[in-house]
Amino acid sequence: MAGFCALGGVLLLASCSSSQRSSGSQIGIAVALNPQRAGMQSIYNGVQLAVDELNATSAQRLGGRTLVMVRGVDGVSDPVKIADAFRDNPTVVGVVGHPESGTTLAAIDEYADTRNGGRNAVVAISPTGTSPALTNASRWLFRVCPSDVQSSSAVARFLLDSLGARRAAIIYRNDSYGKDWAKSFADTYRKGRGVVVQRDPYLQNATAWDAYAGYLKTLKPDVLLFPGSQEDALLALRAMRAAGVTTPLIGGDATSGLEANAAEFPTVRYTAFFLARRAATPEAKRFVAAYTERFKEEPDQRAALAYDAAMLIGRGAIEVGADRAAIRDYVESIGGKREAYQGAAGPISFDQFHDAINKPVVVAKVGQ
Repeated sequence: MAGFCALGGVLLLASCSSSQRSSGSQIGIAVALNPQRAGMQSIYNGVQLAVDELNATSAQRLGGRTLVMVRGVDGVSDPVKIADAFRDNPTVVGVVGHPESGTTLAAIDEYADTRNGGRNAVVAISPTGTSPALTNASRWLFRVCPSDVQSSSAVARFLLDSLGARRAAIIYRNDSYGKDWAKSFADTYRKGRGVVVQRDPYLQNATAWDAYAGYLKTLKPDVLLFPGSQEDALLALRAMRAAGVTTPLIGGDATSGLEANAAEFPTVRYTAFFLARRAATPEAKRFVAAYTERFKEEPDQRAALAYDAAMLIGRGAIEVGADRAAIRDYVESIGGKREAYQGAAGPISFDQFHDAINKPVVVAKVGQ
């Protein structure tokens, strides 16, 4: 089993001498993500803010112990290895992650410790894993974001009811995320008497975007739905502009980073689960203020959802003790035996399949 070194209030999985290992005075909330991916820092920030707030407000109830954020080893991106290390770390009582559906699915059996009959299982709460495949995937897995079915259906209703868009083209990333989004959107859109005039996949790093743009120019749809990545959306948008295509684009939740290109594409819309500039509840406003003060930037949806996931785990440790099984049961009871948790990204209640119920979905225009 690996040792654990404490550095500046953050535990790093590492090879340490026995005198540096956890003495039992710390309760770890781990963060599972690929450190090599861009845009992950806000997840760490959200979890750290939750840990700090819980320590400040519940020190007496922690019985002299301290909550800490636990990171994986720098450079380790394999979700199975990350999950194994956290599961085998006796300090860790819960995991925030993984941010992607695919990595979450890959790590499920490790968190559930299926090879040992669940003896060392630990709860994992995905902040932004949206695939329908995560529904009811494990008794040890939860998520605090809407599923692809929920969010794409909300977008379909928005296009029909708010924009009056009756003819939609769909260009989707050829993976489970893109396929799930495209299918559930099309199902809801057609039920509302919308017409899907195009439904084509694309491959990352292997797509002739000028050809797609030319086809869109011929079809003249009312809107283009784009369940793909931010990077690919930018390539598509630039090809469309070069071809003189003015079809409005609406991206899925994976394109929220288009905010950084608001000056270039001010009419683009995207799907979001949290927007700092639209914070309306007391919890959301307080979170935005605290995050901005601490990190000198506004929080994105990853930060807000990671914060909420960490708060659930930390509150569980405070309420029922630093026991993995008890914390899993605590999380499962939210919105059932226990009242809903009023999170930064909206209220959280779990259904019997461990999906969050009635989470807000926002269709935002970049820069507004």
